[in-house]
Amino acid sequence: MGPGLDDGYTEGSAKTFEWRTPPLWGLGLSMNSQGGSYHLLHDGRAKSIEEAVTLHGGEASASRNRFNQLSGAERNAMLRFLESL
Repeated sequence: MGPGLDDGYTEGSAKTFEWRTPPLWGLGLSMNSQGGSYHLLHDGRAKSIEEAVTLHGGEASASRNRFNQLSGAERNAMLRFLESL
């Protein structure tokens, strides 16, 4: 996720800035299972799906940049889709 999300902790052989994004199935259920608000990313710092996407760097930079280039309607459609998972 890039050095911008580096928290200084390692897990196994991963470097402190290397994290694997898990499959997104169940993402739409996470708000209700997390007390009515989102706590996303490896450390819970993202409080919305949009914030989680925009905080990504490293190998995810291209995806983040494409998301940021979406029109408002396209972005809303993408967020609705992600919330449906």
